[in-house]
Amino acid sequence: MKKRIQSGVTPIRVSGLIIIISFGFTLSGFAQQKADSAGHKTLKEKINSNKELSGIIKGISRKSLSDKVTLNEKSEAPFLKYEGKIIRNIAVNHLGFETTVLDTARNLKNFVTRTANTLHTNTQDFVVRNYLFIKEGKLLNPYRVADNERTLRNLDFIMDARIYVKEIPRNPDSVDLIVVTRDVFSLEVLFNTDISSRYGLSIRDINLLGMGQRVQFGQLIESGRRPRYGFEGAYQLNNVRGTFIDFLAGYTAINQGISMGYENEQSLFVKLNRSLYQPFARFAGGVEFSDNISKNVYSEPDSLFSRYRYQIQDYWVGYSFASKNLPKNLKENRNRKFVAIRVYQQYFLNSINTDLTERDRFVYRNRVSVLGQLTFFRQDFYKTQYVVGFGRTEDVPYGYRLSFTSGWEKELE
Repeated sequence: MKKRIQSGVTPIRVSGLIIIISFGFTLSGFAQQKADSAGHKTLKEKINSNKELSGIIKGISRKSLSDKVTLNEKSEAPFLKYEGKIIRNIAVNHLGFETTVLDTARNLKNFVTRTANTLHTNTQDFVVRNYLFIKEGKLLNPYRVADNERTLRNLDFIMDARIYVKEIPRNPDSVDLIVVTRDVFSLEVLFNTDISSRYGLSIRDINLLGMGQRVQFGQLIESGRRPRYGFEGAYQLNNVRGTFIDFLAGYTAINQGISMGYENEQSLFVKLNRSLYQPFARFAGGVEFSDNISKNVYSEPDSLFSRYRYQIQDYWVGYSFASKNLPKNLKENRNRKFVAIRVYQQYFLNSINTDLTERDRFVYRNRVSVLGQLTFFRQDFYKTQYVVGFGRTEDVPYGYRLSFTSGWEKELE
């Protein structure tokens, strides 16, 4: 059973005005605790007795970091002393699974890392460069460099990323930047079964051939289903031509699409989306379209099965701007405003026997919604580890957000 939920509002089943005010505040804090040394020693002895297990544990834990890496610091802190210098060159370096971006000198090779490196293709250089909004020949802005570093870390196919500054001898006015990335193992195979009646297989690659593209194929064989075999497929192209626009298209016959009805649905969907990927991005928005039809694959009686077909169209656009003019120095005003509008339409081309229960009556209706939102926000980050993840660089936000949302919705029988 699936429902479609509109982000930011609770669906209203009558025409009217919606006004929502939300306020958010985030603040990071850090603490460390001492381990029980006696218990740790016993565990360590057990791990060291197994060579492969010992290697794996060392690969996901960390030794003392080098002097170049400081934890629990503001994300822009490592770049402040280079503020205003000219960026001469930007180099991209990809690490294998046996190393980390925090300690590239460590080289851990075992069966797991060797197998992963064999099966995986590292992200191509041009893919990483397309995500860079810091440019060669421009002045180094520490806040923009920190934002770009975090943007890379937020990508689905990147496990961790760091940007290092290299000083140039006899040229104190310029620096080189080295972008170091470590990928997520991109291939995923899922198999699920219900003993003898249901078999499902899904294969997904979130970084096909290192191109930053996602492909997925799934299939289902179920004895109580007619036809017994069903499949789905989807393709996503991220950051089309460096615009930060993501394109997604897919088809499903096994009820895995963008649906809101209560029956098994066949769905064809297309989506374009550009998020507010960093605080100083101006435009964000998205377009989504899906065509959905219920399929009686489980041979329910006509008196119980709801036959319907509907289409969903969803459009939104937003614009971000500063509360005040930017100061003359490179320290940017991170107090921002964001204005957005969203139009959503759910339209039924036909529906038969959709009034079976009171619950169903409010689902199979035409609906049009228009929402507007004004947001005041500021978001900065601390760079840390071991807060919500395990061993990778984490970005803990702090700041504020105040949103005013209002809208109109019309629902037809």
